[in-house]
Amino acid sequence: MANNISDALTSFDAFAELRDGVGINPFKLACTRTAPASLEEIEACWRNGVPAELRQLWLTSRNARLFVDTEYGQWGLALLSPKEAAARTLEFRTARSEDAMPADIVCGELLGDSDLLILSGNGDGILVVLPLDPRSDWYRPAPTLLSFLAQYREALGEKYWEFEIPRAGHQGGQHRG
Repeated sequence: MANNISDALTSFDAFAELRDGVGINPFKLACTRTAPASLEEIEACWRNGVPAELRQLWLTSRNARLFVDTEYGQWGLALLSPKEAAARTLEFRTARSEDAMPADIVCGELLGDSDLLILSGNGDGILVVLPLDPRSDWYRPAPTLLSFLAQYREALGEKYWEFEIPRAGHQGGQHRG
């Protein structure tokens, strides 16, 4: 496993070239990332600051598209830039006020569905927000952004949390998505 966010994100560079049928996935997938954001850019979008892991992500790459279906855009993870994350977080807090916590930050979107990736500031780690389900039913795939990126990379872009981690509120392993 990578030792830091920068190493974890850099590990996706092995998939920068388009690949047909990565793992069990039949789509043509690729991973791309942009140049780093500046500290000034991050601070301009997040005046109250962000968790260190998220700051390190943006200082490594402003945004990234991981294991993205290059033909149809129906698969993959888009990690948002500081500006995109600020806008999506505001939208999320407005639309889902009953489920949103003040420290939640929307840092990614799963392509092909309406799931969001949240870095929770209240100790829940990484959350996958399901569009119609309450917070208690969201997936909790990893305790940190670093562990999430490492597991997502190891799973070759598969939604590993749907198969391995039962959602809160369901009996251990009986309901998997």
